[in-house]
Amino acid sequence: MGSLWTEVALLIDDQSLAPNAHAARSVIARLIADSPQLSRAEIVKATGLARSTIDKHLGVLMDAGLVEDAGLGRQDARGRPAQVFRISAKRGVLLVADVGATASHLAITTLDKVVVARAEVDIDVAVGPEKLLEAVCEAFMELLAQNSLGNPDVLGISIGLPGPVDSKLGMVVRPPLMPGWDGFLVCRFMASYFHADVVVDNNVNLMALGEARTYYGKHLPLLMIYIDTGIGAGFVGEDGRVLHGADGSAADIGHVQLQDSDALCRCGNRGCLEAVASVGAIASRLSTTVAHEVAPEDLLTSLARGEAAAVSVVRETAARLGCVIANLVNFCNPARIVVGGPIAEASEDVLAQVRSVVYQQAQPLATRNLSLVHSALGDEAGLVGGMVSAIEQVLSPRGIAYHSRGPGSDMQPLGL
Repeated sequence: MGSLWTEVALLIDDQSLAPNAHAARSVIARLIADSPQLSRAEIVKATGLARSTIDKHLGVLMDAGLVEDAGLGRQDARGRPAQVFRISAKRGVLLVADVGATASHLAITTLDKVVVARAEVDIDVAVGPEKLLEAVCEAFMELLAQNSLGNPDVLGISIGLPGPVDSKLGMVVRPPLMPGWDGFLVCRFMASYFHADVVVDNNVNLMALGEARTYYGKHLPLLMIYIDTGIGAGFVGEDGRVLHGADGSAADIGHVQLQDSDALCRCGNRGCLEAVASVGAIASRLSTTVAHEVAPEDLLTSLARGEAAAVSVVRETAARLGCVIANLVNFCNPARIVVGGPIAEASEDVLAQVRSVVYQQAQPLATRNLSLVHSALGDEAGLVGGMVSAIEQVLSPRGIAYHSRGPGSDMQPLGL
């Protein structure tokens, strides 16, 4: 959790930040959330704040129901067990939605990362935002009711979307695969439904965040490449944060131009990586090779069986994808590249070919410690990343202020 330790260093080095109570409480809460249990002495050591100050902040966090006493932990230097603290699972729940092109995966989780319930909504994003999000909200309401929960129990919501997202405004911007979504305020729609903070991000950004957190701060920076209906990427920096860029379009590699291709892309341009290396594009080329129509699901089946024509087309495509990734390696020097998506899971050929090209074409300094691996989380990556995103919002300075507000506060949820 690199970003957290950056903030810890600021608290230690710049005591002018100490009066910012919500920032200090956010750091303390996230330190506790990042550990099974944490003692008061460990919090003092990590933050550099006085024990009396820590006690005050812990009191507020416990009164707000975000942190709880976890009893006695291991013995301290004087031989006595130390009181330890943990994030409370009782305060409320998080709603996490990983929206895909043809289906949305939903989960309700607690602040301590336990999944309470799951559901799937089989609706194509092409139906438009209101119809799809209404179905997602209804599914969440049903899950809440089944678990004796309601709107007041919802602490935060995370939505991952398969298109370019302005995460500051909580909306998709000119998405090629999502007609009717351009400019629709997803954040506001969900916040008005549940009256809780909402964070909206590109789904591959959240996959990257989920994958990064499985390594507990190691192997950063991490670049996630996801191959499916489109081609997406997400980049988690050394500080543990997703790189969004100025407007949220960082790492949107699907529309990188390939000089040797004039394939028409759904965005209207020619030669986009997505028009060459998406599952649909590969299936179309295989159709030409075998002289009959091959659907994307048939391509995956053929690839899993090791059929020569499918393997040949995929290897050629993976080599072209590898050239693009090699340029990214030279530019941002990741420590780990994760390749995910149904086509990568169906065959080792994608990762093997990408790895070969990257090591051949990228600079030696950028590849000497680089590893390229399959997704550790598979289909769960987006949900895990969404859960992490929602937890960090709840435990952010703003989230701490919102959830510890007193009676009569008129503070509105994020997005309203």
